[in-house]
Amino acid sequence: MIIKKHDMFAIKLNIFSNLNIYAIIKPVGGLYYVRQLLIYSFGSIRRIRVLCFIENMKTKYKNGISYEEVDINIDNENDLVYLSESYHTYDTKPMTKEIDDLFEAENFIELCKIGFLDYDVMTKENFIHILLLWDKILDQVPPFALLYQDDKNWFDVLPFDTQEAMEKFVADHTKLEETQK
Repeated sequence: MIIKKHDMFAIKLNIFSNLNIYAIIKPVGGLYYVRQLLIYSFGSIRRIRVLCFIENMKTKYKNGISYEEVDINIDNENDLVYLSESYHTYDTKPMTKEIDDLFEAENFIELCKIGFLDYDVMTKENFIHILLLWDKILDQVPPFALLYQDDKNWFDVLPFDTQEAMEKFVADHTKLEETQK
């Protein structure tokens, strides 16, 4: 397994905080909206219970759900989940007739596909995996956690006892890419 992108988190004041403050304030491709979901919106999911949220994905949230920092849009036809920017981040972007029509139809997935909305995308299976794993990690409260995307575009989260162990894991799994070239 090769790590393509990653974010490192540490527990601070009983919540996970990103170790790289720049990654929090500026959308940097690949993990930004996954991170926004886990850090800012997961509490809302957890309040209704993660398993209940997952079940509601088939019914109540089948077209998606919006949170303050991230929108979750579900492509049931292709079994994909798009995590995209929320309204307050795209409300100043220039509009065209096509974009306005897509908003009117509430077709946020197509807005992602045409590049109007910034987003991260993963399979439903991967999304459910992340939700269940993050819930488990929050119950265990390890001092550090690593969010990463591998070379097969699978997103995952791993707990760590030390920052050094987490950094070594990242170094070991990004070196593989360099030695395989």
